[in-house]
Amino acid sequence: MYTKFINIVRNRLLSSCLVFFLALNSVKASDPPDTLYMDDWGKAVAPFALVERSGKTITPDDLRGKVWVAHFFFTRCMGGCAVTTAHMSRLNGLFEGSPDIALVSITVDPEHDTPQVLKRHADQHFAGAQWLFLTTKDRDQDIHDLVQKSFFQTAGPAKDKKAGFEFDHSFALVVVDREGKIRGYVDGRKLNEVDHLERRVRQLARGRYVLPSVNATLNGLCFALLVMGYLAIRAKQESLHKFCMLAALLVSIAFLVCYLYFHFVVLEGRPTRFRGEGLVRYVYFAILISHTALAAIVAPLALYVAYQGLRDHRPRHVKVARWTLPIWLYVSLTGVVVYWMLYHLYPPV
Repeated sequence: MYTKFINIVRNRLLSSCLVFFLALNSVKASDPPDTLYMDDWGKAVAPFALVERSGKTITPDDLRGKVWVAHFFFTRCMGGCAVTTAHMSRLNGLFEGSPDIALVSITVDPEHDTPQVLKRHADQHFAGAQWLFLTTKDRDQDIHDLVQKSFFQTAGPAKDKKAGFEFDHSFALVVVDREGKIRGYVDGRKLNEVDHLERRVRQLARGRYVLPSVNATLNGLCFALLVMGYLAIRAKQESLHKFCMLAALLVSIAFLVCYLYFHFVVLEGRPTRFRGEGLVRYVYFAILISHTALAAIVAPLALYVAYQGLRDHRPRHVKVARWTLPIWLYVSLTGVVVYWMLYHLYPPV
């Protein structure tokens, strides 16, 4: 009777893990990208070197690894620039604190829009460090030609030199991916199109966070294997117990490899900021700290318990396993909870 119960639980847990994994991937697959003009065009932004309001020279290499939005304007503009800049300001607020997203406003009036002028203009729009304002100090550099060849947008002197309308230029907001390739653009004067762009930027930025979902799946699978292993030994099914526990150990090792790769290679050591505020922030950090501390403890304990079990040193194996199992279960379960809070309850972008 007990064996039949174990088999039922095992099958249910394996089915649940499979359903969870398929559901996770089906959500991503069924999430269609919002339409932009020339969506996923794939043209690379041509090299440029422009001066930011801070005086620093910015090139496409400085933006590599980020999803960014290019915007064309000039500070004396009396036309559509006020609308596009207002929409950029709105995006600046929405993307504030997102390390993988940048906003880049390029003036088409470099003779007037010096770094000092751009700094005053940026301050008026409460621009943070992730919103760059670029100009050129090099009189031999044709910024209009740069806009045309790098971003495939229009820019040039206007025929009518009326004050505030000295330049004809594109009012597009151009989306550039992490590899420096143009993924599309919208009319920056239209709010509904800017909303499409916002969602598209989030989709491109979120692509970096596939590994956390893999890590959460591994944690959930480890938890299921530990429960199965415990029920198996209670039913005196030692072979099944050994399989489940060794599988849980291998899954935990795979998790550790993915976790370290994501944080030190993909994120280059930068932490992912938790965006929740108030009581939930304290709850999150309480779970995170306990999870991290106990994970460091359970790793050597799990290896020791596995070693004693494989050597058939049962008294030592059982003695330490009684402490290791609940800690291991807690670490696996809270790993899923941390992922859910960080990437779903309060997404980083």
